[in-house]
Amino acid sequence: MAIRLIALDLDGTLLTSDKTITTRTKDILARAMARGITVTVATGRMLRSALHFTRLIGSDAPVICCNGAYVGRAGAAPVFARCFAPALALSFLDYCYAHSWYVNWYIGTEIYAPDYRAEYFSAYRTTAQFTVHGVGADYARYTENVPQFVLRDLRNGIAAHACAVRAQFGDEILTQQDTGTSLDITPPGISKAVGVQALADAMGLRLDEVMVAGDADNDYAMLEMGAFSVAPENARAGAKERARYITASNDADGIAAAIEKFVL
Repeated sequence: MAIRLIALDLDGTLLTSDKTITTRTKDILARAMARGITVTVATGRMLRSALHFTRLIGSDAPVICCNGAYVGRAGAAPVFARCFAPALALSFLDYCYAHSWYVNWYIGTEIYAPDYRAEYFSAYRTTAQFTVHGVGADYARYTENVPQFVLRDLRNGIAAHACAVRAQFGDEILTQQDTGTSLDITPPGISKAVGVQALADAMGLRLDEVMVAGDADNDYAMLEMGAFSVAPENARAGAKERARYITASNDADGIAAAIEKFVL
């Protein structure tokens, strides 16, 4: 197995519980990149946050973000992008606003929401230059080139929201990465596997030259797409079932151990 591309989920996989990357993991990733291996992230997070963590590990590779809906770098044409039609994006926002749901959405490197509520963005506390643009009722101006929405409800949970939007929008949307208090909404047919495949194709790689790693339900398709797949010990049971190798947890340098074992 000659791995030439490594695509890593962030939360629960590459990042520790305090949303950082350990020195040991950075060292192992640097050794891999020194051998000419491309290392990037495959995350449900948005472009700015994904790029922040690739910069921390010294990678300038295109990132796979928004659960695979966007693959690329800032300021350059994307390798792959699939966004909602503006009319559908507006309809979805109309629906969320009518129900007084808290929703945020992404355009390029920017985050938009009715207003900024810090409690909903705790996972972003280690992302540099992190800003949420509060647009209030003026949301109709921000409906072009949206690859992902996120519904959030810390008090009541997200289950009722998920059922409602599926009933309302059917196969026009895809719900994924249900954490219990947040839910990602992407265009249909999108997954991290789609993003990884797009990047591998752009690089001229076969899937047996790709390593992927993830821990959650939005990683399932990526873990079973045919690449060499790794799940940390803290992963969901479904991720472990789909992975070819189970490594140590995200708080015990599990990704570093797997890369050292199988790549270095």
